[in-house]
Amino acid sequence: MQAKKQCLIDRPTAVPLKHVRATSERIEKFISDIYFTDVNLYGRVDKRIEGGVKIFTAPGLQTDSITDVFAFPKWTPATVGTPFTPLWSQHWVKVEVDHVNVDDENLKLFLHWDVSGAESLVYVNSDIPKQGLSDKRKEVCVKEGDKLYIQVSCTGLFGAGKNGMINPPDENRTFSLSACHLVKRDKIKYSVYMDLCVLYDITKECKDHDTLKYDAMLLGNEIINLITKENHSLQSYHQAKQLANKLWRSDDGNCGSKDRIHAIGHCHIDSAWLWPWRETVRKVARSWSTTLSLMDNAHDFHFACSQVCQYDWLKNYYPKLYKKMRSFIKAGKFVPVGGSWVEMDTNIPSGESLIRQFLYGQKFYRKEFGVFSNILWLPDTFGYSAQLPQIMKQCGVDYFLSQKLSWNLTNTFPHNTFYWKGIDGSKVLAHFPPGDTYESHIDVKDILKSANNNKDKGRTHDHMLLFGYGDGGGGPTADMLERLDRLQHVQGLPNIVRSTPTEFFNVLEKELLCEWWGELYFELHRGTYTTHAKLKENNRRCESLLTKLEFVYSLTNESVAMVTENIEKLWKIVLFNQFHDIIPGSSIEQVFKDAMSDYDKFYELYKVTWDLLTGGAEPIRDQVVVNPFHWTRTEVIKVKDNDAESYQLVSVPPLSCQVPGVVEPVDKAGIFVLDNGNICMCNSIIKSVFDPKGRMISFLHRPSKRECIPAGQYGNQFVIFDDIPLFWDAWDVMEYHVETRKEYEPSGIKVVEETPLRCILQIELSLGDHGSGTVDVILDANLPYLKFSAEVKWLGIHKFLKVEFPLTVMAMEAEYDIQSGFVKRPTHANTSWDAARFEVSGHKWAHLGEPGFGVGVMTRSKYGYSAQSNRLTVSLLRSTTAPDGNADIGSHVIEYALYPHAGPLYSSKLVQHATNYNSPLRLVAAPKTPPTACPPLNIKTEGGEDEVVIQSIKRAESGEGVVVRLYEPYGNTVVLNMNVAEGNKHVHRVNAVEEVMYDLTGTNTITVKPFEIVSLLVK
Repeated sequence: MQAKKQCLIDRPTAVPLKHVRATSERIEKFISDIYFTDVNLYGRVDKRIEGGVKIFTAPGLQTDSITDVFAFPKWTPATVGTPFTPLWSQHWVKVEVDHVNVDDENLKLFLHWDVSGAESLVYVNSDIPKQGLSDKRKEVCVKEGDKLYIQVSCTGLFGAGKNGMINPPDENRTFSLSACHLVKRDKIKYSVYMDLCVLYDITKECKDHDTLKYDAMLLGNEIINLITKENHSLQSYHQAKQLANKLWRSDDGNCGSKDRIHAIGHCHIDSAWLWPWRETVRKVARSWSTTLSLMDNAHDFHFACSQVCQYDWLKNYYPKLYKKMRSFIKAGKFVPVGGSWVEMDTNIPSGESLIRQFLYGQKFYRKEFGVFSNILWLPDTFGYSAQLPQIMKQCGVDYFLSQKLSWNLTNTFPHNTFYWKGIDGSKVLAHFPPGDTYESHIDVKDILKSANNNKDKGRTHDHMLLFGYGDGGGGPTADMLERLDRLQHVQGLPNIVRSTPTEFFNVLEKELLCEWWGELYFELHRGTYTTHAKLKENNRRCESLLTKLEFVYSLTNESVAMVTENIEKLWKIVLFNQFHDIIPGSSIEQVFKDAMSDYDKFYELYKVTWDLLTGGAEPIRDQVVVNPFHWTRTEVIKVKDNDAESYQLVSVPPLSCQVPGVVEPVDKAGIFVLDNGNICMCNSIIKSVFDPKGRMISFLHRPSKRECIPAGQYGNQFVIFDDIPLFWDAWDVMEYHVETRKEYEPSGIKVVEETPLRCILQIELSLGDHGSGTVDVILDANLPYLKFSAEVKWLGIHKFLKVEFPLTVMAMEAEYDIQSGFVKRPTHANTSWDAARFEVSGHKWAHLGEPGFGVGVMTRSKYGYSAQSNRLTVSLLRSTTAPDGNADIGSHVIEYALYPHAGPLYSSKLVQHATNYNSPLRLVAAPKTPPTACPPLNIKTEGGEDEVVIQSIKRAESGEGVVVRLYEPYGNTVVLNMNVAEGNKHVHRVNAVEEVMYDLTGTNTITVKPFEIVSLLVK
């Protein structure tokens, strides 16, 4: 008998029509920590336990040593509300877990903890830290009978800025214990809670045309119906898990998307910033112990971690935690990356400094872990030098990761994955994660952005997503890893794989990608080239002193263990303070004071080390002059005879450490007062004229008869600009500041000194309410450039002081000294890319030139420049108030020079003169062991001594031989002739971390390509 067919009109509707907003918000309220927590799921996951904890404090115990804590005899009972002060102080709390019964396998016990957002480090029944606590992570898993020792640091994740994160710290801030109680967590409810959190996230972030949005929304709605109809029974939660798992697991593990996201745990920690470096040591312990605890609990993820100095801190301050970390490094879970001592700034450090970042960083990695990182990891640095690709390749580093250019204010950088070529043609594979973050939470928004924002679609479908809280937040959280478990294989979302940085870059190696040639200029944070002038002055000076010290040490016949050890310590002082928030000047005042203290320690240790070479307290022998460069130097020096000072013109041979030879000047320096009151100072090469006020009205290059200053304009023109950025005070100078330019006239001039070897004029400098000072104008016999030494008392607030030189030179590009070479940048604003370069970085010089004539400005401590049309400008001082409220206020000595020349840049000798200017000849005590007759390697080029520059001569790290490092400075290909000194038998080409590349023994010549850096090991 045939069944009667049911009429369609009688069939019950299977699913009611669902309103998208109402349904999605229903899911949101069911998991809300604010609304309906008395009846929703969030309120059922954790149940607070009253009692069960005893709280004690250790009054007066200021220590980082857990041994001292265990031995502390006078613990005092405490309660919620206990205050902790002052800022940056350390306090200890003991918490005893007692009389708590948790006998259900589905329940876990947690201590909830908060001290007004302060950071804390937890030890549980052990002298090894278990994890960190902060406002990003407020719970630690415990059990009956546990004793917790908790170190409270009176600082938040981002310091304690008064009325704003980047403001100077609030020294009166008080922290108090606001939460210390136990909760029981229902594991199955927590798991379903995380399911619904991710379903809601998908519903919220997916577009209206996306089927997955509705799948997630209806599934979430179905789960809520199931749970509420069953009155939150245990069975209903297990059934809800089964429903949710259908969405989380694709049948074949493939989501159907070509996009593949490589998820890697990370915790970016600034080595000093809104907190002093000593607090960073604790941040490292808090964050890395948290990550290791997650790994202990069988969470499957890899954690990438950079900055070798932080590993060194952990080794020295937390040795047992360090030992635990090493086991996870060996297992491949905790992955050292970067290879540099710190995540350094790359605009300000010298080429040799950047090399030493890798040399000492990789040396530590190899010794401690047996690994070598081939990835440079700089996610937060403020722009990237055009010479960095070569330095990376020379140090064995093939890959580069950053994301900072996503902050560009004007132009969008066109790539996320590309080959980056340096000025010498060296090429590295670069990746900027398209999620534009290194602190993802593994939510749907970040995952979709990572896929959709990829600017290299079609060329690659792979991209990296770094997840975890930074700056002490502890890196990945359990919630993040739960979301990763669920989102890894969802149909309709990109594929997500748990990866390592090396695995990721190995995939990219197979892709055909675009190239970007030259610097990666950051269109923001341009003020960091100038902020905190004293840091930059000390950095340049220390780099120069190390060049001399290592050179002299390489010439001595004996190796002194203490000297070798001290040189490494000296370098590490310099390298640490090149961190990307220290040397740029973008940290709080305490960081500045710590850095200045470091430089004081540098000079003390430098003297001790020099004394080891010279005999120290022994009677002073003949004084010598050190010339670590391979050209003859003829310069005026100051000598002392008893109490009298005088000048001598001395000639010092290349690569020497010896008593200088006194020579007669070919010409003399002179000063003449003209009938109209103008003052003229000149030698046979240059002639400069100043009016009675001290304004520079003429600067003549006498051999070419070329006037450098346009008629009616003034050289050495001091100007002040308003300097009020949009937000990032110490970091940013905005393009509109140029519209506020105000000139300041000097108020007088006088002759200070007039000798045949040196003449000095002194100009009175008036800067209105913003400061005052003097400028000494110095001209030496035989010297082709004019020197300026300004002593400025700077009082400006949110003002920017510069000195300008308008020039009779027309050029569409200016050249700027960078590490081991130079770059060209526009003097116009034809495009938005050109206009964005209104303030740029440079090292020892900037140059404006025509094919037959040019003028360079040389500086001894400045890194900020600009060239607009025919005006060459040096940035001198800023006066920002955040995060340091007193940045640059006070007295400064500022030295610069003006150098005119005939012919093009490549024949100008500007590089050599700027190198000399930054390393002035001075009499020093002679080494107690006489230097060898000559350096280990004599070099010459077919075009003359100025075609290459010796950057460093040092003893090899192996202890065998000497490393000579040089570079080609002008962009030419040159042939280098080598003569090995007697007693040396072998020459090898090595890379910058001193690995042998090939043997050059018996070879007399090598070809050096444009801007190439060459390292030679002679032994």
